[in-house]
Amino acid sequence: MKNFLEEAKKHLMTGVSYMLPFVVAGGLLLTIGLLLGGGEQETGFAKKTVEIGVLIFSLMVPVMAGYMAYSIADRPGIAPGMVGGLVANEIGAGFLGGIVAGFIAGYIVNIIKQLPIHRYFVQLKPIIIIPLLGAGAVALLMYIIGQPIAALSEGLQVWLKSLSGGNIIVLGIIIGAMMAFDMGGPVNKVAFAFCVGMLNEGIYAPMAACWIGIMTPPIGLALATRLAPKKFTLAERQSALPTTFMGATGITEGAIPFAASDPLRVIPSIVIGSAVGGALALALGAEAPVPSGGVFVLPFFIKPIMFVIAFVVGIIVTAVTTVVLKKNVEEEMAITEEAV
Repeated sequence: MKNFLEEAKKHLMTGVSYMLPFVVAGGLLLTIGLLLGGGEQETGFAKKTVEIGVLIFSLMVPVMAGYMAYSIADRPGIAPGMVGGLVANEIGAGFLGGIVAGFIAGYIVNIIKQLPIHRYFVQLKPIIIIPLLGAGAVALLMYIIGQPIAALSEGLQVWLKSLSGGNIIVLGIIIGAMMAFDMGGPVNKVAFAFCVGMLNEGIYAPMAACWIGIMTPPIGLALATRLAPKKFTLAERQSALPTTFMGATGITEGAIPFAASDPLRVIPSIVIGSAVGGALALALGAEAPVPSGGVFVLPFFIKPIMFVIAFVVGIIVTAVTTVVLKKNVEEEMAITEEAV
C-alpha cells in the first residue's frame, strides 16, 4: 500500500511539473490584462490579453491529466489523459476531476496494452486502438462521474442559501473554506455563484468571505515558501512571486500546483486559513459589492480596513499551517527511497 501511494505521488508530481508553466503563463497574462482594465472593456488589447490568459488556463487540467497518464502508461497515455482532463473541465470537476482522469487514463491504457491482438494489427495498436479505446473509455467514465458532481453542486447551493439568514460567522467559515477547497473547481464555483446571487439581492457580506477564499490561498502559500524554503521544491519557490500576483488579482488557480503536489497537507492548510479569514471578515462587518478586480477594487468595499485585517490574518494562518504540516523536501525524498 505504501509503495502504491508513493507511485501515485510520483505520477501526480509529473503532471504538476508539466502543468506549472501553463499556470504561470496564463496567470500572468490574465493579471496583466486585468491591470490594463480588461475586465471592464468589451474589446481591445487588454480584453484580448485577459481572454488569452483564460484560454491558457483552460489547458492546465488537460495537461496535468495527460502527463499523469504519461507517467503511468508512457506516451500512449497522453491522449486519453488529456481527453479525460478536457471532460473534467467540461463537467465542472476542476483540477480534482483532472487528477481522477489522469489516474483512470493511465491505468486503462496499461490494461489495453496487455490485451492480446492479432499480429496484423500490432502496428495499429499505438496509433489507433489505444487512443480510440483509451480516450473513449476515459471520457465515458468521466461523464458518469460528472452526474453526482452536478447533484452535489445543486445541493450545496440550496444549503448555502439556508445559512445566509442565520449565523453570519458560520457562513463566512463555509464560504471561505469552499472557495479554497478545490481552487476554481465545482465546490468553489458553487460558493462563488451563491455570492454573486446575493449581490443581485443587495446582500454584499458573503462576497467579502468569497474574496478571502479567492486571494488567500495563493498568497498564503507564497508566504510559506519564504518562511520555510526547505519544505518546497525549487520550482515552487521560484513560482512564489507570480503566485502572489495571481492571488492579488483574484486568481485562486495559482495555488493549484502547490496543492496538487501535496494535497493532504496543502488543501487543509488553505481551507483553514480561508475559513478563519472569511469568518473574521464577516464578523468585522466587511462587505464586498464587487465580484472581480482583486485588491484593486478594495476601495469600493464596505469597511475595507476590516477586510484587509481579515485578509492578512487568513494569509498568515494559511502560511503557518502549511509550514507546520509540510515536511522538508529532503525528508520526503528519503521516505520515498526507503519505501523503494
